[in-house]
Amino acid sequence: MPLIKILLLLATFGFVLAQNPNWPPRLEPGQVWNFSLEAQGQRFTWNVRLGTAQGGVFEAQAQGVDTRPAQVVYFADTLPGTNYKNVLVFDFKAPTTASSFASPFTCIIQPDGKGTVVLAGVPCSASLGSASSGTSGAAGAPTWLKEARKEPVMGQVWRLEAFNVAWNLAFSKAESSGFSGTATIVENRSGNPLPADWAFRLTYVGRTVRLDISVGQALIVCLLEEQYQNAVNGALRGEANLYSQGQSGSRGESGCRVVLRAQ
Repeated sequence: MPLIKILLLLATFGFVLAQNPNWPPRLEPGQVWNFSLEAQGQRFTWNVRLGTAQGGVFEAQAQGVDTRPAQVVYFADTLPGTNYKNVLVFDFKAPTTASSFASPFTCIIQPDGKGTVVLAGVPCSASLGSASSGTSGAAGAPTWLKEARKEPVMGQVWRLEAFNVAWNLAFSKAESSGFSGTATIVENRSGNPLPADWAFRLTYVGRTVRLDISVGQALIVCLLEEQYQNAVNGALRGEANLYSQGQSGSRGESGCRVVLRAQ
């Protein structure tokens, strides 16, 4: 959004002493921030997972009330036109799923973890935590994947194929409802130049395995429904969708293929 770019031009990043010993926040790829918003007497939550960063701005994916891309950045100096200083900014884009919050919005978080939605003036808060809050993720792999003895474990590498591109997915971090790690392109027949390194998240949602592959404002979602025999054979097939700038890609829904293997 223009707001985040304007603020970046006028702000200086640095260390500022604060009353909160955990402040200023140390932003890193793979972190999950638990974010909440209070409006009309209700509380709405998202998990905001940080991805790649450029110039101090972290691209992120937010899941909870809806799914949407976001940007997260820490500012040490006073924001132009405001009295806020030493704050964390969450800039949410338009949702990619059905939502009662159709418009983008920006929240400014202060060192105590509390903040305000810009323009709307409603309370918001954020804390560094786990992916267990605000999502529909399950605690373990679905039964059909376990029975096929293909439940993912730390250190494995799966291969994902979608939209004429293939990635190796390295399971490097266990989450409360799945895994996260890096996705490295190993084959590109799309005809488009693409970054080699992406971020990925595997989430168990009921009897479905969901894979989110993201870089910048691009997000590919692969949904793997129950398929015991395919799991036994070592290759799952599902439905994929490509999103860019928070909108569904022009190619729409397509297929994805996941080869299950260990390394």
